[in-house]
Amino acid sequence: MNTGQIGRPTFGGLATGLDTNALLTGLLELERQPLLRIQGRRSEIDGQRGLMRDLNTKLMALREAAQELDNRNDTGSAASLDEEFLRYSGSSSNEDVVSVSAGAGAAPGAIEVEILELAKGSRAFSTSYTNISDTALAVGGTLTISLADADPDVIPPVEATEIAIEATAGSGALSLQDVRDQINTNEGNGGKVRADILKIAEGNYELVLTTTGTGVSNQMTLGGSLAFETPDPARDVASNSRFRLFGQTGEDTVIERESNSADDVLAGITLKLNRVSETDDSGNTIVDTVTVDVDAEEVAKALEKFTKAYNDVVGFIDRQTRYDESTKTAGPLSGDFTLRQVQGQLRDMISRGYAFSTNESNPFAPTTNGGVGGAISNIGITIEAGGTLKIDNEKLEEALALDPASVREFLSGRARAADNPANPGEVAAGGEADLYDEGFAQLFAVELEDLVRTGDGTLAERDNAFAERLKDFDSSIERFEFRLGQREEMLIQRFSALERIVAGLQGQQGFLTGIV
Repeated sequence: MNTGQIGRPTFGGLATGLDTNALLTGLLELERQPLLRIQGRRSEIDGQRGLMRDLNTKLMALREAAQELDNRNDTGSAASLDEEFLRYSGSSSNEDVVSVSAGAGAAPGAIEVEILELAKGSRAFSTSYTNISDTALAVGGTLTISLADADPDVIPPVEATEIAIEATAGSGALSLQDVRDQINTNEGNGGKVRADILKIAEGNYELVLTTTGTGVSNQMTLGGSLAFETPDPARDVASNSRFRLFGQTGEDTVIERESNSADDVLAGITLKLNRVSETDDSGNTIVDTVTVDVDAEEVAKALEKFTKAYNDVVGFIDRQTRYDESTKTAGPLSGDFTLRQVQGQLRDMISRGYAFSTNESNPFAPTTNGGVGGAISNIGITIEAGGTLKIDNEKLEEALALDPASVREFLSGRARAADNPANPGEVAAGGEADLYDEGFAQLFAVELEDLVRTGDGTLAERDNAFAERLKDFDSSIERFEFRLGQREEMLIQRFSALERIVAGLQGQQGFLTGIV
């Protein structure tokens, strides 16, 4: 006795001599053929689903590469706070005097810098004490330190620094060391004032107060009963940095800032003032020069990341749709509508002309004199055979040298005025900038978002459709296997009945033979 495919006993032809197991298996394999075809089709659909998920991953990488170039925020609704495309390098004729860095909004070029004075904070020295344990504040004595550093315009508003120390009856007199410690840990300090004890010599100690910030708002006002030396104006009084730019002269052209890092004088440019300008042998001030350049090599790297992601998508689509002459078979996604849609969108975006209605003179997207905009080749992105992209470094360098801001605009797009409702298509005078001319990278970011967005994106909906088809296949397979199990049980019963009948006939034959 053997066991069948569904665990029921079968008899291997004990009476009939037939291999009933082989017959049963053969019949069931024949009836299983439609199920195998369904399972094969299900596997094919599951494979296509996996490939579409791979495509979704590659398109997400391409979208992210585009977002890194479009100078827009994550939602694309406004300009990015940080420069995403242009990379800058800065140099100085004398780094010891002034250095420069650049970011979003910087204009390349040379800037002459003359530094008249560096910003500094304030300092105060107490009168001398014999020992750090000497009483600095007797009971009832006080010390107050105030800074005019309030800033009511920031959110949340910043209150002026106020530090108050008092020797109360409960605390007793405060030594020089106690005063130092209480200043440094006072809740009103916030790290704005540092207190130290300076040992000049044995038996000669002074309390030194130093502001951690610079500029006139960090001038300390002292009050109370602790005695301090008269401040040295050149050494101890807070002051702003003072400097001139672009070779200007005269007191009315002097720029003042509270720190030695000036990041609000020129858009996107930060000047670090390190030392007062030097003088030559004749006593004339040496004006130093800082230079801001667009780093074409770094820009090319950012664009190459985009082209690599784009070419990865194009290569993937080609492999999944290519017809193999050697095997006479088409790719697993050949003829797929969604794949053709994606391929068409990509080709459209790299081949269209880009134009900006509020900047018709963009040298890479001209619309004046009948121009229809510019191709991506104008900024150094070439379309190769097979639809892949490649960076033409020489062309890119030329474009960046000519007008880096317009290259950025080509990628990020440009806001334009609202259409005139009386004449659609005409820009209304004084209209609000609520419409947008898409740039190359910004358009990629927007259209790819529609494809890969979780939940209701094109590929998400396609994945849901695959899931429904697989669910239908699973239901069909389950029903077929149930019917096949019933068929197997019926065949087992019939073969078993045959064995019983033949065994009965054989028994009668033996009985009759014995009588004769």
